[in-house]
Amino acid sequence: MAEPVLSAGGRVDRPGFRFAYPLRVRYADCDQQAVVFNAMYMTYIDVAFTEYFRFLGLDVMAMAKAGEFDVALVKTTLEFKAPARFDDVLEIGVVCRRMGNSSLTLAFGLFRSGEAEPLLLAETVYVNHNAATRQILRVPEAIRTRIRSLDPDVAEG
Repeated sequence: MAEPVLSAGGRVDRPGFRFAYPLRVRYADCDQQAVVFNAMYMTYIDVAFTEYFRFLGLDVMAMAKAGEFDVALVKTTLEFKAPARFDDVLEIGVVCRRMGNSSLTLAFGLFRSGEAEPLLLAETVYVNHNAATRQILRVPEAIRTRIRSLDPDVAEG
């Protein structure tokens, strides 16, 4: 499995993103023209989301089971720029743009390795909740602190 890297200390240098996760496009992700199916970009974003939190030292599954941090995706915006293709190595940049009381807004950029222009830009909004009680919860301070350590320019409020 590929290891995520910080742009400041590794091979990924993406303006606006201090974290990126590499992912190779699989054959199963593509149509007969070897172009990635549009729906697969959401899967790539979800993988990068998980790896972002793993990089921060947070186990999203354990936190969800404990009822502390379990996010529901409430909004996604995708801006397609160019297609990804079979066997491309993508670098998926992730940055937390905003932390609300119970919400997080993350931005994603999908880049073909070695290229400067994004293939896709995305923004997602997640709301923290307790799945069992359906109660909306504040994003825990421990998570806020970890996010600030990687993304110091995150807006709050």
